[in-house]
Amino acid sequence: MASIRNALVVVACAAFASAARLTVSIPPSQLLPNPSTLPSSSHAILLGPPGVLYDVPLRRDNTFLFSDLPDASYLLTIHSRDYFFPPLRVDVAPYAGEGGSQNISAWATFRGNEWDNKGQPFGTGRDELRIEVRAGAEKQYYQERGGFSILSFLKSPMILMGLASVVLIFGMPYLMDNMDPETREEFEEISKKSPLTGSAGAAVQMQNFDLAGFLAGTTKSSEDAQAGGKKK
Repeated sequence: MASIRNALVVVACAAFASAARLTVSIPPSQLLPNPSTLPSSSHAILLGPPGVLYDVPLRRDNTFLFSDLPDASYLLTIHSRDYFFPPLRVDVAPYAGEGGSQNISAWATFRGNEWDNKGQPFGTGRDELRIEVRAGAEKQYYQERGGFSILSFLKSPMILMGLASVVLIFGMPYLMDNMDPETREEFEEISKKSPLTGSAGAAVQMQNFDLAGFLAGTTKSSEDAQAGGKKK
């Protein structure tokens, strides 16, 4: 009985010794000079085959520790309130030599691409691997309000239309005064034949229309004729 117990202890110790261990540290960088300012809600997720998921919190030394990892291929993602971190691919496989060790490797990966599309390697180790993952970008939850720009103000369509109208109002008389007589006559004839001028004349006629006289069967010409007869 004692021999069986000792054998089980030896097997358990061997399994514990051969379990892969991954340590992910957040080093200081230009974007994140002090990783200690990361909120305590920051955590890392190691997603493996269906039903396999490891979620660990951020430790005081700015690291994430994954221990006792079985042989599989994982997706490592770091979640933080203030920063984005690049995703990584982590592979844990049996070591080629003897002793029941495991080989652990990490690469950069890309969302939306095939799983076999590996990026920059982050390191390889036997039974244990320590890698550094730097912050990729800072999260922006609010859009900064832009200041006043005279160029943007002048680019507004309403402002451009107003400026064009001002130029026409003050510039056309100057152009008309500097035109030679023949060009001015041609311009006036073209203006008379313009559809805009015709529509303006029609608008004036509509304003002078006598609706009461029209309903009474009288027109302006008949009224003028009657007035002329009375004068005679």
